[in-house]
Amino acid sequence: MAAQELKTEQEIVNKFQQLLEERNALSTAAIERRSEVAEHELVVKTLEPLDASRKCFKLLGDILVERTVGEVLPTVNENKNNLLSLVRTYEQQLEAKQAEVLAFQDKYKIRGEGENQAAPKAQAPGSGKQGVLVSNS
Repeated sequence: MAAQELKTEQEIVNKFQQLLEERNALSTAAIERRSEVAEHELVVKTLEPLDASRKCFKLLGDILVERTVGEVLPTVNENKNNLLSLVRTYEQQLEAKQAEVLAFQDKYKIRGEGENQAAPKAQAPGSGKQGVLVSNS
């Protein structure tokens, strides 16, 4: 947490919004990396059954480069593993940030929308919605 206590309601709201934005940014980054991992897995799955000497093409920036499957496959696997490691790091940071958000909510008694109505209140007889039973006999 911050070294200094937040004094005004606006400071608390601003800090809470900042924490939520940081959490959302981590979540978005993790989702994007997971998507890239899935793309790499698809490429690996496509290339593995092919002969290692078969030609394939790799796009580097705006340039299409000719390689062989044997040259490309190890690089794609290594990149996939690096992305998986990055996803794990993002997920750990996301868990820590979520814990920070929850601690901040507890400290300043912040509730999200809809949390006020956790338990429905008992209604007086004859008030509110009433059910009607209809028989077809």
